[in-house]
Amino acid sequence: MHQSVATIQSPEFINLQPLDMNPLMSKCEIKVLYVGQNRNHSFITKEVATDMAKTLRGAPIVGYYKDEKEDFRDHGDKVIIEDGEIKFECQTKPYGFVSPDAKVWFKEFEDTDEFGNVETREYLMTTGYLWTGQYEEVQKVVDNGRPQSMELDSETLDGHWAEDKNSGIDFFIINDAIFSKLCILGDDVEPCFEGSSVTAPQVSSSFTAVDDSFKNTLFSMLEELKFALKGGTEMSKVDEKTTDTQFAKDEEEKKNTSTDESKEVDTQGKPEEEKDTEEKKANEEKKEDEEEKKTSTKHAKKEDEEEKKEDEDEEKKFASDDDEEEYAAKEDEEEKTEEDEDKKAVEKSAKADDEKEEKSDDSEEKKDDEEDKEKKFALLEEEVSRLQKENEALLEFKHKVERKEKEALIEQFSVILAEEDLKDVKENIDKYSYSEIESKLSVTCVRKKVSFDSLKEDSTSTTGTEDDVISYTITDGDVSSSTPGWVKSVRRTQAENK
Repeated sequence: MHQSVATIQSPEFINLQPLDMNPLMSKCEIKVLYVGQNRNHSFITKEVATDMAKTLRGAPIVGYYKDEKEDFRDHGDKVIIEDGEIKFECQTKPYGFVSPDAKVWFKEFEDTDEFGNVETREYLMTTGYLWTGQYEEVQKVVDNGRPQSMELDSETLDGHWAEDKNSGIDFFIINDAIFSKLCILGDDVEPCFEGSSVTAPQVSSSFTAVDDSFKNTLFSMLEELKFALKGGTEMSKVDEKTTDTQFAKDEEEKKNTSTDESKEVDTQGKPEEEKDTEEKKANEEKKEDEEEKKTSTKHAKKEDEEEKKEDEDEEKKFASDDDEEEYAAKEDEEEKTEEDEDKKAVEKSAKADDEKEEKSDDSEEKKDDEEDKEKKFALLEEEVSRLQKENEALLEFKHKVERKEKEALIEQFSVILAEEDLKDVKENIDKYSYSEIESKLSVTCVRKKVSFDSLKEDSTSTTGTEDDVISYTITDGDVSSSTPGWVKSVRRTQAENK
């Protein structure tokens, strides 16, 4: 038997690009299903469709083609009765597949029925490949499009029946399913999902431009956000190299991709027409400089040639015929050498001019970028300063309100407490909170044995000697919403210390 054993030598990989593929294949775009109720009495939510979409990649694209009809038919299920047994045979064959790296997305479409009724539906879509080089019949799908119907794996299908109360119709609610196949239908076969189809790329053909624009916009937004959070100058120092490198890449991509859009605005806000005019002027000035240099070089060359000719004429008078032939050959070689040197000098000069122009352009772009950063930083500083002033004013107002409340509380306790008892809270009124002052004075009242036994609402407080007990009485039943807060606080403290 033949054997083939891999050696220990490392494999040599071929550097394939994303667009490299078999030329006998054609890319297609597929509208798989739409979200919500459909006419085969099933119901799929967007969340369930999103989970199902994970099984789309790699799914085969099949079809049942009839030569006499010159078009595809339905799913191609065939019932066979053999030996008293009923069997089902699938007559479809694979014509392609959903690519393993396919994009999957949702897109709204307006579907119009034969009565002219318009309904907006959200379709699940993806991309695939068809073997148009192997099967001629599938080329019709790419050229003209065909209806499509999905097939789900029956063994993993999960769902339940429920009645729609508005219509009274039962629907099978799909909870989870795996795509087994996507089936191409004939042009006269109506799919379950009215607008489902397989066509040449249409919506997906514009994805690249949209993605690039979105990436550039997102990058700019992230840079501005970083700049604001880091504090402007600090951020510019940290990310200066990264920003310049990304900016240079973006500019190079713009130059390579901008061909047809002549009226687009460039990064400095100028129309492309003005930009082209400036480039033309710059090129014309560059050509004039080169022509002047060439002219001066030619004049210098002519003078040198005239001087050489005079010297050669004098030498030729004394030279023989053989010497004249050798001299002529030598002269031709010297002229060729001089011409080569002149060409190199002109090319070198032009190259130097190009390098100067590129450097000047880079310096101007960097200067504009720095000016933009400085303006943004200045605006942020102004905003921070304004917010700080507002915050200081609010804190001052809050402090005044709190101080008034504390003073009013102390004034209430001054009715039953001596000045000496109030000294600490008055001196530290700004340090203590309202609740701390209330707690301290309530404890003092308890320690001073302030009594609340028999005084009624119209009673007045009396102060006696230092040994007398201050009395301000109130019965338990008299405690109501009109009772002063400081009295309630003292009663609460008194009760806690029992």
